[in-house]
Amino acid sequence: MDEEVIFNYLNKESYWAKGIPKEIVQKSVANSSLCFGVYKGHPDQEEAKQIGFARVITDFATFAYLADVFILEPYRGEGCRNG
Repeated sequence: MDEEVIFNYLNKESYWAKGIPKEIVQKSVANSSLCFGVYKGHPDQEEAKQIGFARVITDFATFAYLADVFILEPYRGEGCRNG
């Protein structure tokens, strides 16, 4: 995960976490049950970059809470392309 991409979006662009301190973002990601990154390009290639994120808080039995879901604005509406 690219912590700078996550922090910059949440701190500067999101309406729900605008102004959030970097330390809180780092702690929230570290303590979430599952984190997902969305990437443009293949993750094994240098030119791949993170363009989205989501995290899940769950007890792995009865509930899951989806949080901090975003796709960076320039990449919205592109859909999924394989290959």
